[in-house]
Amino acid sequence: MKYVSFELLALSVTNWRLRRICLPFLFANIRIRHIKDARKLKDSSLVLIQRFTRLLVISHFSSRSEEGDQILCSILPYMKRLEWVELRCCSSRSVLLKAILANPTVSTLLVEQLREASLYVDPSKVVLEGTLISTTVSPDLETCLDHLGCLEAIEPDLLNDDFTQRHFSGLQELRLSLRRYYVTFSWLSVLSSTHSSLKEISLIDDKRYHHVFSRTPTSVVQGSQRQDLSKNYSIDRVVLCRTTGQYPQGWRVTGLTISAAPSNTSLVKILTLIPVSFPKLETLTLDLDSHGASYYIDALAAVLGRCPSLRVLHLHNVFRRLKFRSRCLPTVCADPPGTLDELAAHVVKGLFAFASRLAGEVLTLDTIYIHDMVYRYGAVGIKTHWWYEGWLHVLNGNRDVDGTIQCKNIDGYVYVRLGPKCISPGFGPESYQSWCICE
Repeated sequence: MKYVSFELLALSVTNWRLRRICLPFLFANIRIRHIKDARKLKDSSLVLIQRFTRLLVISHFSSRSEEGDQILCSILPYMKRLEWVELRCCSSRSVLLKAILANPTVSTLLVEQLREASLYVDPSKVVLEGTLISTTVSPDLETCLDHLGCLEAIEPDLLNDDFTQRHFSGLQELRLSLRRYYVTFSWLSVLSSTHSSLKEISLIDDKRYHHVFSRTPTSVVQGSQRQDLSKNYSIDRVVLCRTTGQYPQGWRVTGLTISAAPSNTSLVKILTLIPVSFPKLETLTLDLDSHGASYYIDALAAVLGRCPSLRVLHLHNVFRRLKFRSRCLPTVCADPPGTLDELAAHVVKGLFAFASRLAGEVLTLDTIYIHDMVYRYGAVGIKTHWWYEGWLHVLNGNRDVDGTIQCKNIDGYVYVRLGPKCISPGFGPESYQSWCICE
């Protein structure tokens, strides 16, 4: 799906001729996030959506919002050219589903999850992206599973060999939420062999129960126990992908989520175990929210560079743990002076510096996702939180890093969008020595 770019919006307000040219592109794909978006669309844009809208995405609507459902139901008859609808919200009640499917031009309704109360609809147009099961699948739900993409089991310990008798046509992803009780997985090999379309299996460890028994892969357990590291981290998610092509038919670990424990034990020692155990690891998520140690960006980038297949790196709460040798760059260890724009520029400068080091060391890396929190104290000692979030992309030719990082407040309002070209090279950190970690 394509969204309207800022460039197209700017072009559309230049003059009326360009606006007429841009209108079909501006209203071809519409996303409705909140009730206020639906109200605005109903009050001012019915003529335009009647002529141009082909794709509609509904997200963030509450299941308790009857007003929102009523507005949407009143708008849908005007969409004479609507072909595809994505329902990415909690509101999957039958009244809205029936209104969408009643539109004769709609060929596909993509639903993230379907509740039991919403099953009494014509399933011929419904594509169920995923569903959540506990112990059994109801007969009514099975009628909507012909194009199921993802199945999540929240109590896999209760599943048995009878579960393998069910066939989920088109199943591509299976998520197993591991909780308190041990899971034998005796049925898993049969299920995977009878579902040739199944490409990915995720083992998700609920952090409330990860202390009950270790689910960490054996090779990592043995290595961490030898180095007395097993209590300093947890693996919260393991992703297995079916091998194809030149590799023998089987499953390989391609994704990991690692959370560091609240200790000062070096994460570098833990990460050295990863490339040996999982040479085909493609996606790695690091969460250092509770971690106490700090790292030079060169050292952290070097150890990640040992992963021979790493393509995607998710970094959560990592920036506060970084140190920079060559120049002072901001962290959040004290109340920084200056405006929010200055704070954002310094933080983003540091994030891009780290991303550039990663791009240079991890030669297979092409995408970095950053989600970090910083805070500052106001005049009366009130702590204010800010989130920095963005996708950065590595350009293969010269390994440069490009992308945009957004600075958001606690309500999600975007204050600043910054990329590498938006940061002045002369924007020096000399006045911020008190809140830098540097050498």
